[in-house]
Amino acid sequence: MPVCHDETITGSEIVVRGEGGFETIWSAREPRTAEAREGVFQVNSPRDFVTVTKELSGSLPKTFYLELVHIRDGEETTRSGYVDLDKARSAELADGEFVTHKGEVMTRAEINAQLSCNKRK
Repeated sequence: MPVCHDETITGSEIVVRGEGGFETIWSAREPRTAEAREGVFQVNSPRDFVTVTKELSGSLPKTFYLELVHIRDGEETTRSGYVDLDKARSAELADGEFVTHKGEVMTRAEINAQLSCNKRK
């Protein structure tokens, strides 16, 4: 997911839509690494977050929403995107490339350039 240069990731959640509405199936706070604070992390990996507030039981569903919790201009807010694992798993990656939540293969700079914060003159 794109992140502005002045944002810091503070947590993340995986949310699915069920019969009773939306349900959080995994959540974590306090990124351990600079990469995780910049939005590059592995879901359900203890190496990327200090605190897992909701453990993932079982495997990831085929589709879900990834929500980033981040601080920008001193305020904590969220941004989310829909993830289709079939698209992500079919991607071939070179060094420095990532699969976006939309299933596109891009570099980190290309991902972040999608946000208007990176288009200021």
